[in-house]
Amino acid sequence: MRRRRNRNGRNVIMFLALCLAVIVGFYYFLHSSVFFIEDIEVTGNHIVPTQEIIALSGINTGQNIFKFKTEASQKAIEVIPYVRQAEVKRIFPNRVRISVVEREAWAYVIHNGGVLVIDNEGVCLDKLEMMGETDLLVISIAGIEERVVEGQKVNPNAVELIRYISQALPDDLMQEVSEFHYSSTGQVTVFTLDGTEVRFGGKERMDEKISYWRRVIKKQKEEDNHSGFEYIDLRFKGQPVIQEKH
Repeated sequence: MRRRRNRNGRNVIMFLALCLAVIVGFYYFLHSSVFFIEDIEVTGNHIVPTQEIIALSGINTGQNIFKFKTEASQKAIEVIPYVRQAEVKRIFPNRVRISVVEREAWAYVIHNGGVLVIDNEGVCLDKLEMMGETDLLVISIAGIEERVVEGQKVNPNAVELIRYISQALPDDLMQEVSEFHYSSTGQVTVFTLDGTEVRFGGKERMDEKISYWRRVIKKQKEEDNHSGFEYIDLRFKGQPVIQEKH
């Protein structure tokens, strides 16, 4: 009986000693200068300034490496419109690495006398008074709400359809394109540099539409037709409907 009591007493002492060791260790991790952050590295950013990313992360040099939540820091960074994804890692004992994947500007959307810069998912990255000289597509979309803020998605259905058509068009036809227009009925019209309306409609029969458009351009060149066309309507199966300029 006495031996059992002694054994129980030793177990209690060992348990208390273990708890004390955990408390001391926890205190050490939180207060030891070994774990004070000395360097915050940011990778993957080409557009967003490094200091802006660090500031939004809420992580500071001199801070204990255990005193922040990686998930909260990641979500704070992903508020930046140009940041698609952020990952925050602790590099023990005293470094932090922030890796970001940025969104790329894909198109200008004409809107309220200015332009929105969007990526290929329709996320608004920036708002400008006028377009710059870049290779971005130019898009107009019917029915965009009056107020659009950075980070907001702009009509994903319209963006997806225009992206599909623009990717399907070969280089020689893309060189003819001035603007894509998405109507309130969900139809896409391509405006060319010479002012022709190429009425595409939707995704259906894409190869056929491209083939007909090419034939029309070829015929125009063969006939030396300088007047051009008002529109080329490719929406219906069979031969396109063409209206020449007068």
